[in-house]
Amino acid sequence: MPELNKLGQEINEINRANGWNVIQPKQWEDPYKIPALLALITSETSEALEAFRKNDKLNFAEECADQIIRVLDLTAGLGIDIDAEVRRKLEKNKQRGYRHGGKRV
Repeated sequence: MPELNKLGQEINEINRANGWNVIQPKQWEDPYKIPALLALITSETSEALEAFRKNDKLNFAEECADQIIRVLDLTAGLGIDIDAEVRRKLEKNKQRGYRHGGKRV
């Protein structure tokens, strides 16, 4: 099993052991569960931004890790092969032109 998928499973196991509910594929239909988890991912991004604003590199690194942990928790719980999806997206990005879309930033 590729590495990100393994990490996702480990994260799910840790969360279950710590008493947290881990999302399951059947919850895809729940109109609140996934948006709530996406909001938690966004909150970790906001915390990373605050660490950056305070020039706190250690906390910034931790908050970046929290983002990845939350994403892997979500994808593993839903049964998404995130390794394959990342690989597929990287291949797609290779085909894009230099600064595709004509955006300044």
